Amino acid sequence: MKFVPVIFLTLISFNFSSAFAEQSIKLKTPPAELENWYKPANKRQVWLHTMFRLRREMQAIEEYAQENNKDALKKWITRLDKDYNKIADMIPEWEKEIKLRLIPELEMFAEKGDSIRVAKTLKMISRTCNDCHKSYQPVVTALYRSPSYDDIKIKNLEGTPHSFKDNMDELSKSVNRILIALDDKNKQAALLSRSNLQKQLDNLGNSCTSCHKEDAYPRERILGKLTIDKLKTLETTISHGRIKESQELMGKLAVTVCARCHNTHRIVSDLRNTLMPAK
Repeated sequence: MKFVPVIFLTLISFNFSSAFAEQSIKLKTPPAELENWYKPANKRQVWLHTMFRLRREMQAIEEYAQENNKDALKKWITRLDKDYNKIADMIPEWEKEIKLRLIPELEMFAEKGDSIRVAKTLKMISRTCNDCHKSYQPVVTALYRSPSYDDIKIKNLEGTPHSFKDNMDELSKSVNRILIALDDKNKQAALLSRSNLQKQLDNLGNSCTSCHKEDAYPRERILGKLTIDKLKTLETTISHGRIKESQELMGKLAVTVCARCHNTHRIVSDLRNTLMPAK
C-alpha cells in the first residue's frame, strides 16, 4: 500500500509559547480499481450509490431489530448481503478489509429473534465501514469527488480564453490595484480597477456551468445579486471619495466572494493537486 505525504501541521502549545513542532501526516491511497466505479470512468456513481444503500440497509436492520420484525429484517439483510459483497467484487483487494462471515451470523440472530446479538453484529459490520472511511475517505473525496479545473477556460478582459489559474492571478491583481489606489487616494485608478474586477467576476461566473450544469444556485450564492449590489455600492463610495467605506466594502467582498468560493472549492482542489500533481 502506498502512502502519500500531504501536509505538515504545526502543533501549537496551549500557552502559545514560541516552541513549534512539525508532524508529518500521511494518507493512504486507495486501490487504483476504485476509479472505475466513479465518474467519469463510470457513467454512474456506482460506488457512491452502493455506499448510500449500505447505510440505508443498516439503518433499516437496526430499526426493525428493535421491533423484532422478522419479515422486514429478512428483506433488508438480503439487500445488505448483496451490497456488502459488492465491495469485494468491485475492489478484490478490499475483501480482507470486510467481514463477509458476519452476514450469515446476522441472518441467524435475526431468525432467532435475538435483537441484542443482531445489534452487536451490525455494529461490527459498521466498524469495518468506519475503518475504511477513516483510512481512505479524505483522499477518495479529493481524487474522485472534486473537479479538475485544468481544462476550464475563462475569458480575460480582452475576451481571450485563458486558464483558471491565470484568471485567479488576474482577479488577485485587480483586488490589490483597487486597494492600492484607495490607499493612494487615486479615484480614477480605483474606479477602473473596480470595473475590471466586476467584468472578471462575471467571466468567472460563466464558468460555473462547467461543473454545475443547469444549476444556477452555486453562481447566485457567490456571484449573484448581493455581490453585484456590493460592487455597485463600491463604485458609489469610490466616486464620492469615501475611502474608509470603500476599503470596508473590499473586505466584505473578500469574505463573501473570495473566501467563500475558496472554502468550497480550493481546499479540496489543492489536496487533489497534491495527490495528483500535473505531469
